[in-house]
Amino acid sequence: MRTMRLAAAAAAALSLSNPASAGFFDFTLSPYVGASAGRATADVTCPAGTACDDSDTAWKVYGGLEVNEFISMEVGYLDLGKVGYTGAKTGTRETNGMMLQLVGTYALNPDFTLMARGGMNILNTEVNGTIAGTANGNTGDTDVVWSLGLGAQYNVTQSVGLRVEWERYFNTGSPAANGGTGEADDDLLSAGVVFKF
Repeated sequence: MRTMRLAAAAAAALSLSNPASAGFFDFTLSPYVGASAGRATADVTCPAGTACDDSDTAWKVYGGLEVNEFISMEVGYLDLGKVGYTGAKTGTRETNGMMLQLVGTYALNPDFTLMARGGMNILNTEVNGTIAGTANGNTGDTDVVWSLGLGAQYNVTQSVGLRVEWERYFNTGSPAANGGTGEADDDLLSAGVVFKF
């Protein structure tokens, strides 16, 4: 009888200790929100006699739902900043729009999580000025843009995490032929905070 009481007490203690040792990502299907800011760089080609400032401040805001401790789904808004052209041709190139991504996570321990992401994003690219090569100095394109990324998250608590990420958005814009914006791969390096409900 005494042995059964000790076993029951040990089982109760273990069940109470599980929430305290759980990581940021567990099996609760909890929603979360986040925001990140950093620097984006576009691999644009500068026409002869034209200088390009191809990096700018970028940011994103997003919400997500963890499917399990290994997979989350995220949607959000992304602004990849502005490329500036000066010289023989002048103008700007801007890319922004909606993110739709899957995030894979692997917890090294309750405090530190590795991340990989990929997704289908709906992004708009607008080119304005003489660089656009059109009569009205404007051309744009909205299209599906695929992306991949890697990152890490430090879990300050079970509800708050700090993220650092690198992402690449492939072939934003449209082919330059027939008045298109021209295509470019955009890299985003960012840091942000995530709050899990």
